[in-house]
Amino acid sequence: MSVDNPAGTPRTIGAFGPAPTTGRPAPRPPRDYLPRGREGLLLVTLAILVLAAGFGSHGAFWSRVNLDNLLVGSAITLIPAIGMTVVILTGGIDVSTGSMLGLCTAIGGTCFAAGWSIAATIPVFLLSGAAFGLINALLIINGRIPPVIATLGTLSIYRMFVFIVLGGNWITQIPPALTMIFVVDHLAFLPVVAVIAIVLLAAGMVFLRYFRWGRHVYALGNNEEAARLAGIKPERIKLAAYVMLGLLTGLAALLTLGQSPMAQTSTGSGFVLQVIAAVVLGGTALSGGRGTLLGTLLGTLIVQVVDDAIVLLHIQPFWGGVALGAVILASIGAGAKREAMETR
Repeated sequence: MSVDNPAGTPRTIGAFGPAPTTGRPAPRPPRDYLPRGREGLLLVTLAILVLAAGFGSHGAFWSRVNLDNLLVGSAITLIPAIGMTVVILTGGIDVSTGSMLGLCTAIGGTCFAAGWSIAATIPVFLLSGAAFGLINALLIINGRIPPVIATLGTLSIYRMFVFIVLGGNWITQIPPALTMIFVVDHLAFLPVVAVIAIVLLAAGMVFLRYFRWGRHVYALGNNEEAARLAGIKPERIKLAAYVMLGLLTGLAALLTLGQSPMAQTSTGSGFVLQVIAAVVLGGTALSGGRGTLLGTLLGTLIVQVVDDAIVLLHIQPFWGGVALGAVILASIGAGAKREAMETR
């Protein structure tokens, strides 16, 4: 249907009112200036950072010792980051991970100091981590405490118990074989700890993509009430996610003592920032329901390369904290902007 306006120009009446038919193109919707291939963008960013670190350090970045240290540090961060990704995908978060890691190292280090073997102590690390994750889960599920509040509370409690277990002392009786097995020894060209991290990452990717449990994790993060109506039990998913994060944190604590054979009261301080920065930089939305473990891997590598470059370029260490904070803020801001554009 067409009508004539006072100037005599034909106009077409549509569902949204009259539209000019003068041959001009229709106005375009706002363009999303954020790249849709986030993993591709992260890969390019990682390549740029690696090249910059290599040139800025006059080749020291490429030394075998530095690359091994980078891989070991990345693996120790990536292992709990896998669990943190799953927790955040469900719509939760755990800010007690650093204190949890410190308490696991204190407990495991005490066992080593008492003369326990590595084989006998490994279950102590894993079970203690799983127990702390279970405590967090019960506070959130049964206590109905928001995740960030519950884990802020356990952050302080776990850190207090680190002082109680260690008594203000350092434990240095860590078996040298622990470092030799997990850090010094290699499988092909990778340290054993890096191989462990890759295997866990691959298993996590398979579970999230091809198993019903993984689909339930994403469904829960997108809409908990809808997931409940669909027959999913959110409590079970959350319980499994937090226990898994605790278990992986316990494993990371064991590997931390392999990297630095000393249990002290400051162990794990600032560690949770690295883990969360890696996860959110990798594209996992803090609101839940969106994210990939591939993105978490790339985010972890970027965080570790930045930390490594700060050391190699002789930059003051406190800039590492500034960089982590900036990464978290930029990632959250970019995610919020994308979500706002997608809901228009």
